[in-house]
Amino acid sequence: MNITKTEFLAKTVGVVGLGLIGYDSHVAGKIESSSYQKQCTANGVTRAYENTMRLENPSIVEAKGKTAFFNYQLENNLSDFFTGIAGYTKGFGSMLVGNIIPLGLSIGTVFTKGLASKACGIGLLAYGGIFFIQNILGIGKPKQLVSDFK
Repeated sequence: MNITKTEFLAKTVGVVGLGLIGYDSHVAGKIESSSYQKQCTANGVTRAYENTMRLENPSIVEAKGKTAFFNYQLENNLSDFFTGIAGYTKGFGSMLVGNIIPLGLSIGTVFTKGLASKACGIGLLAYGGIFFIQNILGIGKPKQLVSDFK
């Protein structure tokens, strides 16, 4: 295996890029997972509660059944597992899509050889530099007016 120093540096940049994107996506997935779980639980409990407030006919069996279902919804932990997976997937995927350019450059750097790997590495470094200057340092980013947040 004969690898040049520049190709090694390019591959290192690509692996670091993949690691940063993976970490960022994982954290976004965890945040979205928790948020989505709480949102689904709140919606389910709200629907069950609203259902207990209405009776189509004066039936004690229907009323007790609705109340029992509402109490079940309050204690339900089974759906949290599945909604957590769905939320994590949603958050992880949206972060990957948001970082599609550096992801593509990182993959191109790691999985290609020669000039293509080096070009992708240079592109990834340039993208990272622009990202750092604009988003971390705030240089060259247009100022937002207060009215933009409404």
